[in-house]
Amino acid sequence: MAWEAALILLTQTIHAAVPILLAAVGEILAERSGVVNIGLEGLMLIGAFVGVLVGDVTSSGLLGILAACAVGLALGLLHGAIAVYLRGDQIVAGVAMNLFAAGLVAYGIQAVWHVAGYKQTPQWALVDPNVFTALAFAISFIVWYILNKTRLGIIIRAVGEDPEAAYSAGIDVFKVRLIATAVGAALASLGGAYLSQAYLSVVTKDISAGRGFIALADVVFANWNPLLAVAGSLIFGFFDAFSYWLQLYGFVRYEVTRMMPYIATLLVVAGVIGKARPPRALGKPFKKE
Repeated sequence: MAWEAALILLTQTIHAAVPILLAAVGEILAERSGVVNIGLEGLMLIGAFVGVLVGDVTSSGLLGILAACAVGLALGLLHGAIAVYLRGDQIVAGVAMNLFAAGLVAYGIQAVWHVAGYKQTPQWALVDPNVFTALAFAISFIVWYILNKTRLGIIIRAVGEDPEAAYSAGIDVFKVRLIATAVGAALASLGGAYLSQAYLSVVTKDISAGRGFIALADVVFANWNPLLAVAGSLIFGFFDAFSYWLQLYGFVRYEVTRMMPYIATLLVVAGVIGKARPPRALGKPFKKE
């Protein structure tokens, strides 16, 4: 029946939105503090790989999830150290993250499981996608609440808007930016683990499939608001899920349907260009006077 098909499509849309939402909310947190991390694609790749690897070795999907978050946190600390303390180019560091992850995951799948670029996730490494989905939406609300309703959120936003004034008020700009970037990276890796351990139940060398870049577009669409990022991720999730439906019923070729989420991304970003207002100090290294 039509309503049953609509319900299935809605469910698939919500599940497809989760990795984009997690990465976008994590990036919003980092960018609100003034640090850009375009390495979301790489973080999702590594999170997907590490989650399955640890889940397979330990026979625990939960440990796999925790390991993916831990690796993302460590990589976020590295990116934060480069961006905040060394005042390195944040875009170049993010690109390097993506390239490193692409090579690592492709080699790691071959080295660990002796298969070329594709590994089915073992049953014992899987987690419940419904629980994961509820967690993702809860995280988006928690981050919104922290940024907008707490003193910590005021500090994070102050550091991203006017780090000089924040520093003069006694705020450790470096530490705030480092922690925000690390937590944001952990959320992106969590999104990758969701892909391999809950949503797709497989890890491949290109499992993120551009979702990290779509998450960056979602940040702009949401105007750096975690709650609006939910709406953006659902839009992209719908086109992702709908493209599979078109493939299933053979309406158009696979190559055409898989373009849909990316075309939707371009249209959405084009619609908000000039309207979104990023944090004033975004991407600008802070230096003590």
